[in-house]
Amino acid sequence: MTEMRSQRDMRALMRPYWRAAALFSLAVNILFLVSPIYMLQVYDRVLTTGSMPTLILLSGIAVFLLVIYLFAEAGRKRVFSRAAEALGTSLAGPTLRRGLSDPAAGRTQTLSAAAQLNTVQGALQQGLPGTILDLPFSPFFLLVLFIVHPVLGAVGLGGALLLVGLALLNQRMTERPLAEAGQAESAAQTELAQLVRQQGAILGMGMLDRALGRWLAIRAQASDASLEAGLPSTFLGAATRSFRLVLQVAVLGTGAFLAVRGEVSAGAIIAASILFGRAVAPIDQAVNGWKQLSSTIEAWRGLGAWLGEGHAEQTPPTPLPRPEPVLEFEELQVTIPGADKPLLAPIDHSFEAGRIVALLGSSGSGKTSLLQTVAGAWPPLDGAARLGKRDMARWDSSDRGRYIGYLPQHVELLRGSIFENIARFEDTAPERVFAAARLAHCHDLILSFPEGYDTKIGEGGHFLSAGERQAVGLARAFFGNPALIVLDEPTAHLDADLVRGLLTTIAELSRKRPEDRQQTIIMATHDIRLIGAADDVMVIRERTTQVIPRSDYLDRVSELRRGKPSSEGTSTPLTVSLKRREPDNG
Repeated sequence: MTEMRSQRDMRALMRPYWRAAALFSLAVNILFLVSPIYMLQVYDRVLTTGSMPTLILLSGIAVFLLVIYLFAEAGRKRVFSRAAEALGTSLAGPTLRRGLSDPAAGRTQTLSAAAQLNTVQGALQQGLPGTILDLPFSPFFLLVLFIVHPVLGAVGLGGALLLVGLALLNQRMTERPLAEAGQAESAAQTELAQLVRQQGAILGMGMLDRALGRWLAIRAQASDASLEAGLPSTFLGAATRSFRLVLQVAVLGTGAFLAVRGEVSAGAIIAASILFGRAVAPIDQAVNGWKQLSSTIEAWRGLGAWLGEGHAEQTPPTPLPRPEPVLEFEELQVTIPGADKPLLAPIDHSFEAGRIVALLGSSGSGKTSLLQTVAGAWPPLDGAARLGKRDMARWDSSDRGRYIGYLPQHVELLRGSIFENIARFEDTAPERVFAAARLAHCHDLILSFPEGYDTKIGEGGHFLSAGERQAVGLARAFFGNPALIVLDEPTAHLDADLVRGLLTTIAELSRKRPEDRQQTIIMATHDIRLIGAADDVMVIRERTTQVIPRSDYLDRVSELRRGKPSSEGTSTPLTVSLKRREPDNG
């Protein structure tokens, strides 16, 4: 299915539905003339002649046409429902893809775009565009009212213009407040999502009352903003309804006056009232539903901008063969998505195939940002990270992902079974999943779960601890024998048995000659045991990176340790100075 890329594409998708709905609207509005014409004929023909056959014939024709009216109205609503379904089917995937594939797109923006799609779909399902399609017929009914009598037409036109003026005033007074209220409601929802995610910390540290009070204050601000934004609309809506009733009385009174003077029949009084009511009904509906209508239009524009922003039409990428596990940094500048300043000085280094690299640095030094860039999740500010000569940032993620194993610092698993998560939701042979789990030494752990590999994770499923999630995440990273494995603090949450298992896997790999290994591994760690299994150590210190052999690094660590009193503990200094010692001339 072709993905929607802009408002133009969205309009093209909706165009057939708009045409069908417009045809149904034409039928609905023309058939609405049945009632006033029937009243005119009854008063002018039946009451003056007393002919029962004429009454029966007129009534039969009117009922038949009104049945057609019923089907036309139902058909229009059905078209809108189908349009909502088509919009969701065509845009749901691209909307989420846009948020997940663009690192600069924040979580809030992605959720907001999804909410905008729901808003547009909801408006279509409720038939809100019917009001817009009925508005062009208001002049038609006013024209018919002029045909009945010019004075009735003039009264109707004047009243309609006053209602339009109220509608424009309503739009002018509510546009900005509604936008601000929407932002306040979005902030309240974001705060709520954060509270739910931090439930454990909130309860554990006794922050419930304070956190709840903070959210209630934000929610109250959003509620006040929404109430204030809706006040003009509420007042003008009530004024519009009241004024419409006054106009209805004015039309009836004018018709009665003309009938007394013999200029129109008694049937024209009823017909004029019906015609005027139909002429101003869309205006009345627009005023009273302006808040929803305005929100829908804003959501449509926002969705079009979201889908079209920075996305040129793309053809499916050509699947590339497995790359050589050679990792190269070419003047690589790492940054946070959306920032314009590098976190680290340019990195220029090449790791031969099969190297195991330990990435070291203090907290906040940029290790995770570097690994995100190496894995292709974040684009670099400048330069390139290459695997087998392929630029990770320009390599399509659906193809690149087959050759990358990535364990983030905070592991989140998708809703589904453990098997599906390890297999990355591919249709694959069970043996490949079992092999990945054995590499992570979590096969027995998974078998101990209620349903083994079929155990469901997520809402309504089995709850996994942080260590269990990390173990499954490791198996997912090892799945498919990737050419590059990126691990961010892989032992942070593992228990002793799982740590020993991971160390065994890394140690067995390190005992092979680099040229015999099928993948390169780069891992951020504070674990001296993992450092001992590495070939190279890459240290981030004061925004610069240096790469030295593992043996040299460990020698320097040993020198520092021997120079410290034993009472200072046995923690490993991870960012020791790598400058060559100057000769001691003293």
